[in-house]
Amino acid sequence: MTVSDLKHLLHYTRWANSEMLECLLNLEQPPARAVRLLAHMLAAEHLWLDRLGEEPRNHLVWPDWQIFDCDEQQRELDKRWSLFLENLSEESLARAVNYVNSQGDRYASSVRDILVHLVLHAPHHRGQINAELRAEGYDPPYVDYIHAVRANKLGV
Repeated sequence: MTVSDLKHLLHYTRWANSEMLECLLNLEQPPARAVRLLAHMLAAEHLWLDRLGEEPRNHLVWPDWQIFDCDEQQRELDKRWSLFLENLSEESLARAVNYVNSQGDRYASSVRDILVHLVLHAPHHRGQINAELRAEGYDPPYVDYIHAVRANKLGV
């Protein structure tokens, strides 16, 4: 996968996560589990960006954030991703990143593998959030990739 491919998929991820956040923000009482799942998605992005920048900050994997905390974190992530992607090059994709996972195990993964993991992690939890919304009688946002492309939501 090229830098261009990864940037495109990460742009989609940012858009889809924003759609989920917007949906939850517009509910008078968003389902608690949906907020918890969104908080986890955002915290995981912070955690991986910390690792990619080799600046571990010890983000919790499952933080106890409210929906307005998620809104703040999403805005912070938008800035962080913009800076990270600005400097991403084909050569940097092969760079090994050493890190300690949430269980305390040491690993090394390439930047490419970490970014692919992030792109594949979010849809799982967006699906869980959509299931929560449906169970509570709400219509979840339509965040399928093909929809985003057809509707020109990604600006590319």
